[in-house]
Amino acid sequence: MEVQVRQHPEAARLFVFDEVYSSRAAEEQAEKKKLGAFGTLAKWNPLNRPKSDTVLLARQELRFEPFWQIVAQRTVEYTCRVDYPVPVLNPHAKSVQIGSQSYEVSRQGGKGRIDVSVAERCYRKIDYASYLDGLGRETKPSVLASYVERYKYAEQDIVERRDAVQLRVPMAAAVQIAKAKLAAEAINAHEIQDDQDCFEKLHLFFRPVFAFEYIWSSADKRGVIEVDGLTGEVVEGGQWFKDKINRLITRETMFELGAEVASALVPGGGVAVKVIDHMTSADKVRQP
Repeated sequence: MEVQVRQHPEAARLFVFDEVYSSRAAEEQAEKKKLGAFGTLAKWNPLNRPKSDTVLLARQELRFEPFWQIVAQRTVEYTCRVDYPVPVLNPHAKSVQIGSQSYEVSRQGGKGRIDVSVAERCYRKIDYASYLDGLGRETKPSVLASYVERYKYAEQDIVERRDAVQLRVPMAAAVQIAKAKLAAEAINAHEIQDDQDCFEKLHLFFRPVFAFEYIWSSADKRGVIEVDGLTGEVVEGGQWFKDKINRLITRETMFELGAEVASALVPGGGVAVKVIDHMTSADKVRQP
């Protein structure tokens, strides 16, 4: 049976964090660590390693990196056929009649029983709640959760920042990842009457990150130091992201991110985006 996808009317929301660290404070942090911008091997190479006077700042930026908070629940109604062992107390009974069905009594160690085939009608809820890096990196969900728990952010109807990094994990892919986790829970069923995934939160956050690109002049190499705009944590050997968002992001455009991109990231991703697009259109029709 195909799993149906439902979405809470207010599931899709946009949030942007305020910077905690100033640009000047971040640059000071980066300057202290700039010799690590070119990797550990270069930093500790005794024959040819970067020195303070040969490593110069080429450019810098404050960018906003995306991540997802996904909360979903799978509900399943199903039938499970099992045999119930029923004790038979009469030591002389050879069979038991229940309605039109006759059951032979089996005995072991002087105790009698019959096995009655029944159909259990079952209802099960499976919860999923996690965070996903919007750039497809292996960032621990606990790290992303700590941002939401500890730092100030504000909801936005529109995100039009030119310094926001382009999503590499669109909503359709994030939905498919959650669906795969929910589907991984085994259901011992002979028949499934109803199977639905309901998404309560599809929250997209943008957090500030300072990036400083340095040139190692004597080796003609470039390297990046990143400074977390919330925690002040320094990442040596960082990245410079060229692809920035070139259009407005609203609740509606969150749904319009391509099914083709999602399918390339996660098999079957296109299915999820079609379902969600359909539901979004329905929501628009109902609005006054």
